[in-house]
Amino acid sequence: MKLKNIASKISILVIFLLLLDLLSYLSFFNPFLLKVSFIIIILISAVLTAYKLEYGILILFSELLMGSMGYLFYFPLDRKMIPIRMILWALVMLIFFIKLVGQFIKSGKAGEYYQKIVNFSYLKYFALLALFILIGVVNGVFRHHSYLNIYSDFNAYVYLLVIFPAICVYTKLEDKKAENIFTNLKVVFLSGAIYLSLETLILLFIFTHNLNCAPDVYAWLRKTLTGEVTPTLSGWPRIFIQSQIYPILAFFLVCFKKTWVKENILLGALFLSSTLISFSRSFWLALAGTVIFALFIFWRNYGVNKTINLFIKIVVSGLLSFLLIYLIAIFPYPKAGAFDADFLSRVSNGGESAISSRWSLMPVLLKEIKKEPFLGQGYGATVTYKSSDPRVLQDNPSGLYTTYAFEWGYLDLWLKIGILGLLSYLLLLFILLKTSLKKENFNYLNFGLGLGLIFISLTHIFTPYWNHPLGFGFLIIASCLIPLTRVY
Repeated sequence: MKLKNIASKISILVIFLLLLDLLSYLSFFNPFLLKVSFIIIILISAVLTAYKLEYGILILFSELLMGSMGYLFYFPLDRKMIPIRMILWALVMLIFFIKLVGQFIKSGKAGEYYQKIVNFSYLKYFALLALFILIGVVNGVFRHHSYLNIYSDFNAYVYLLVIFPAICVYTKLEDKKAENIFTNLKVVFLSGAIYLSLETLILLFIFTHNLNCAPDVYAWLRKTLTGEVTPTLSGWPRIFIQSQIYPILAFFLVCFKKTWVKENILLGALFLSSTLISFSRSFWLALAGTVIFALFIFWRNYGVNKTINLFIKIVVSGLLSFLLIYLIAIFPYPKAGAFDADFLSRVSNGGESAISSRWSLMPVLLKEIKKEPFLGQGYGATVTYKSSDPRVLQDNPSGLYTTYAFEWGYLDLWLKIGILGLLSYLLLLFILLKTSLKKENFNYLNFGLGLGLIFISLTHIFTPYWNHPLGFGFLIIASCLIPLTRVY
């Protein structure tokens, strides 16, 4: 497909996603519109998925890119909110299962879906991880953890079942069919990453200019769990959206090529801008570590000159991203304080509540892990520690806080599914990364996917993603694409 056609499709889809965002915002103030929007989206998704399973996967992926925690649209029911992510997942899995059974009845084990699943390259590694996840559930029940905690702790892992329809859509394809399918995936992913970056810049404009709609926008972000806006030491807003990992992943996929054109540099600047505005130290550290690793691998494959050239272009994209942020902040005219953003203070400020609470949690978490180091304590296991979070202190002046969810991602996995479960997860990630970097597989797609795995793995140290649909979505897509050596 010609580049102009792809760019046109991306532009149309970006506009559509922004309109969906606006619809979510308007629905927040109109319960009737919220219910109608929810039902219409589900009905359209059902029709498209039934027509072609690929469209269901693309809808799921688009929702991850847009929805952060899955509540961009929700259905209010008895003081509860049913997230659209849950319904879309159930819908796609149900239609996939019906199609799988239909093929099995018609063709037995020779059915297309069955053959793709049993011959999937990484099936045994996913199966091993699934075994320990199941042990974690059983372990939690036998240890009499709260059933509500077990459910809340474990339910995200059910999203991993999307690996099965994804296998059927993205593996072992004919060349002509493959080109269209991978073009569609590319369009959706890049559109989502561009949309997220633009959304972050729009929010930056709203909150740096104190627009009249700012309080309502803040309430909408918090209610739908799309993101959070908090002040920093410099006075600039920190606009953190959990889905902001995807623009960074797009940065690796789009920008780490032997040759860059100006469009790559501009896209790189756009994607990096959302990372800077997030004021997330986890993102920044993971980005720095991944770029260093990427330059080393690039040097090994293409030599010093091309690596230096790539580094210069990355720096240019970074500088342009700073410029873009400041232009948004001062538009339509410069104002006092517009250049007061101190990004370094965000890196060096180790005394704030979030950092303090995180370090207070670590020794307590390690102590609990030592009790059952091999198979863990199961899902729903809780830890009580002293937090410095103002929200905790407001409810409990002592600061004591009991929770089953922890910022230390790998320690969370170790506590719930033990060192054996953690190693099974790390084995899957290692095999995927190793395959993506093999010389015979080395191309910009596999390289970018491998860098994405490294980035999320580094981020997961401080901010959990490998136990959440946002991380699972990328893991699933990467697992289906990395064995392929062709690039479309």
